[in-house]
Amino acid sequence: MKTIDQRYYKPLEQMMAIRHSYMAKIIQSEFGVSVYDFFLKKEVLDLGCGTGKFLHGYYELGSNCVGVDITNNFLIHNKERFKLLNVDLDHFLKKNKMKFDVIFLFEFLEHLTQAQRKVLFKNIYKMMNSNGVIFISTLNRNPISKFFSINIAENFLKLLPKDTHDPELFLKPSEIENLARKNNLDLVNTQGIFYNPVLKSFRLSNIDIINYFATIIN
Repeated sequence: MKTIDQRYYKPLEQMMAIRHSYMAKIIQSEFGVSVYDFFLKKEVLDLGCGTGKFLHGYYELGSNCVGVDITNNFLIHNKERFKLLNVDLDHFLKKNKMKFDVIFLFEFLEHLTQAQRKVLFKNIYKMMNSNGVIFISTLNRNPISKFFSINIAENFLKLLPKDTHDPELFLKPSEIENLARKNNLDLVNTQGIFYNPVLKSFRLSNIDIINYFATIIN
């Protein structure tokens, strides 16, 4: 499978804490339990799992975890309740027989074509258990997002390898809502993400013009 510049993973690792904080907030408001209680014995799928380090945190909370990535840059070995698969999305969707309580789509959808997204969401509905939840982070599609993610992040600050993103594939929250609704899923939350390049840290924001989180339930 393809290889990828290791620089790509640095900002993703910096996002781990804010992903967890966002999920904890949503889980408390939607399910009325702590994030630690919620993930106990859950079936979790991470599409575009990268190195597997983020997913492994939920294995440590007691989840049964499956990660899928087209690149084999895994840093965690497979073991009972934790499996990383080096396959592409189409292959996984065709072969998968498992059902999941939680699906992570972090920094993933903006790398798929519209046709691939349609296939993904059609399959997601089928492979979710009842009361399932999908957590998403992605990039909004507008001129400001394009400027900061491409001109600033990739070309000027070099936070990401050049051509990491195609701005034409960025998604507006309304597009995620449409994908969800057409597949009997509900978008229940979106929230912006702010990045501080000096501190190299992320925080939740009321502005979703560039990066944002989204939550979908079935």
